[in-house]
Amino acid sequence: MKRFLYTLLLFATFLSTATAQYFPIDTAQLNKAYRTLLQNPQSRELQLDFFRAFPDNWDDFNSTYKYSDKEGYDLSMYNLAYKHIKALAECCVINDTLYCNKLIALSVGASLDVDAPNYLQTLLHDKIQEKNDVFIHCLSKIEKGHQMQFWQFYWSNIVDGQSQEKEFEVLYNINKRRYPNLMKTMSIAFEHFNNKVLFMENFKNMMKMELK
Repeated sequence: MKRFLYTLLLFATFLSTATAQYFPIDTAQLNKAYRTLLQNPQSRELQLDFFRAFPDNWDDFNSTYKYSDKEGYDLSMYNLAYKHIKALAECCVINDTLYCNKLIALSVGASLDVDAPNYLQTLLHDKIQEKNDVFIHCLSKIEKGHQMQFWQFYWSNIVDGQSQEKEFEVLYNINKRRYPNLMKTMSIAFEHFNNKVLFMENFKNMMKMELK
């Protein structure tokens, strides 16, 4: 009987571990860095601590801040997404190259969706205008396929607005002489993704309906 209870306990422990929610980054460290930063937002050291604790790529970002309606799913990080991305936007003492490379890494492979991905896309549009020279130079250094992935996410949009077209024209005209190949890639992405995608969750739901 004791052996049976011990086996049952081991099985329950294994099942609990197997189904536990997994965060790819140290969320405790990230949240601590964020709370500490709020106490002194202009501190170079605290900005660096938060910047380093923030996810480094799209997979980690999405796993950290995504929404799920599964029972028992911990939405605490999802609920903090806007505040964390806003704090990242206000990190003003980080080296520009370091900062732009991080945003590029967060965007390569990303897909547009509500909430955290949408906040990230807004941040990109702000920073590429603010740090155009450094941002475009950093983009020119990565592989062409990854450049396309970046621009794919950057221009993905469900609403056809004139602001997107105006921004595209400005970016293209500013950078076409120094980075003609990069601007060609950007143009292709703009043609195929601006006002031509759904939020990823809506796309998944549409495909489910098509399969019925």
